[in-house]
Amino acid sequence: MTMQKRKKMTLYMKVFFAALISLIQIMPIVVVVVNSFRGNDEISKLMLGFPTKFHFENYAVAWTRGGYAYAYASSLIIGFGTAFSVVLLVGLAVYGLYKTDCFFKEFFKSYFVSGLAIPTFAVIVPLFFFFYKINLINTHIGMILIYIGINIPFNFTFMSAFFEGMSKELDEAARIDGASEMQNLWHIVVPLAKPIMTSVMLIVFVNTWNEFLFSNTFLQKEEMRTVSLRFFNFVGKNGADYGYIYAAAIISILPIIIIYFLMQDSFVEGMTTGSVKG
Repeated sequence: MTMQKRKKMTLYMKVFFAALISLIQIMPIVVVVVNSFRGNDEISKLMLGFPTKFHFENYAVAWTRGGYAYAYASSLIIGFGTAFSVVLLVGLAVYGLYKTDCFFKEFFKSYFVSGLAIPTFAVIVPLFFFFYKINLINTHIGMILIYIGINIPFNFTFMSAFFEGMSKELDEAARIDGASEMQNLWHIVVPLAKPIMTSVMLIVFVNTWNEFLFSNTFLQKEEMRTVSLRFFNFVGKNGADYGYIYAAAIISILPIIIIYFLMQDSFVEGMTTGSVKG
């Protein structure tokens, strides 16, 4: 076999495996989309199949019965509030440690990262009683505080890798030009860190949007409950409304898909950026 034929064979194999992996990943979404247009009786008889009649009303019923107007508002407030807060707090913490050479630098790094070792469900009971005492149950601010604590450890580690690869010469050049600390942060560090900050915001927003355990525990009022909790509205004592459930699933994931496509370039750049060349 010649070298050219080997290269073609390798290319064909790569294309085949890429297509196979893509098919495996997209099939669940295709099933959900197709079933969202089928009737409940039809799905009950055959879970996988093409709709004999398109039930577009599934989306209208799912939106109304699921209360997605309130759910969207609640999830967006909590999601964006958490994402902006995590980026701000983690960014300032990482930048402060990046500029610090004191003895406690390693201690604070270990302190932030240690949160990864704590199971989130282990703190849910004491946290619930504490929030109940200070009237933070059924509040957006309460959920934002919880999600900030949950998302800080991983994203601190994630952003630390970026700042550790940042060139020190950039900071020194700004100092020589007479830039203050805030000017250096705003005009040099923030533009360079924009891809990683976008990635962190997207990761935190998706985690918050999809989170179930804490939101189900701390949000008990119907108008406060988030998107991830609305599937309960389609399950009753006599069974489940499968067509509405699939339609509700599409309604739930649609904002995530839209946001990802709008921010995918910055997200991919942030995920692949490991160092900054000065």
